[in-house]
Amino acid sequence: METLAAAAPALTAPALGVPGDAALRAALADPVLREVLADDPAQDAPSPCDRPPPPVRLRPIGLCAAWSHHAADLALPLGAELQRWEETPTTAAMVARGEIVRLLPGVFLPPDLLGTSVRRALALGCALGEHLQPHHVIAGRSAAWVHLGGRPPAPLELLSPAHRGILAGVVQRHARLGPGDIDTVGGAPVTTPRRTASDLLRFSPEAIARPLLRRLERAGLVEHEELRAHLHRLHRHPGVQEARERLDRALTPPTARSDAAQRDSTLPGTTQRDGTGRHDPRKPREQPSAVRPLAGMRLEGPLIAARSERERAGPLSSP
Repeated sequence: METLAAAAPALTAPALGVPGDAALRAALADPVLREVLADDPAQDAPSPCDRPPPPVRLRPIGLCAAWSHHAADLALPLGAELQRWEETPTTAAMVARGEIVRLLPGVFLPPDLLGTSVRRALALGCALGEHLQPHHVIAGRSAAWVHLGGRPPAPLELLSPAHRGILAGVVQRHARLGPGDIDTVGGAPVTTPRRTASDLLRFSPEAIARPLLRRLERAGLVEHEELRAHLHRLHRHPGVQEARERLDRALTPPTARSDAAQRDSTLPGTTQRDGTGRHDPRKPREQPSAVRPLAGMRLEGPLIAARSERERAGPLSSP
């Protein structure tokens, strides 16, 4: 500070016989003075609060960020194509013609964007938008649509281990889900085909559940015995007993299928495999037709006519 006080007159007024700029340069050449001046902020500099913050580039997170960052990245193109229109006869006609697909009331997407299970799952998350929660799991008929495709059902079905909320066009059920009950499809949680099939048997009307179960079976996603074992492990769950009874009506047991195939193979006119493994069509054996005359009716024909001639000739005489 003594050095600063000694240099102060040189900064305010030029020394005798020394130019002002030379005196300033001499004062600034002192290292102690430079350090003090550097630590002392300028009086006319704006305060840190008045300075504008540095620019920050935000990374877009998409509409499915509640599920995962991976789902958010994949959902970006779907979110850009979401169409929010009012429910009018015009939009209903467009849905009926297959020009657009209704995901939720007032939320639509072009059908050509829903060709894969990943896109179908993420499309439902995009339709939920800000209402999507991390604990939401696509289930029931909505999960069957994710696995199989077709036309999305209404309402959208969700399972959640948390409390149930009220959303327009959405049915939420409370359920405890294990690791084996959830598949991750493009970062979105969806019930497995086995859990989906059991939920269809338990909660959906039989007229709706039966064709979906048969489609799941034809696609190789569920099997009768596996589904029966899964329902047997669900103790004290609502609708399990009725689901066990409806299973045999929805899916034919393997033993019944083999017995039916064996019965069909023994019927005439069916195809059977010979020793070479090729199909050998067997024609039904032709049975000889037996003509029995009916009482009170006259038979005609060459044999009947010859018999009538012998009867008219009378009995043969002995020699």
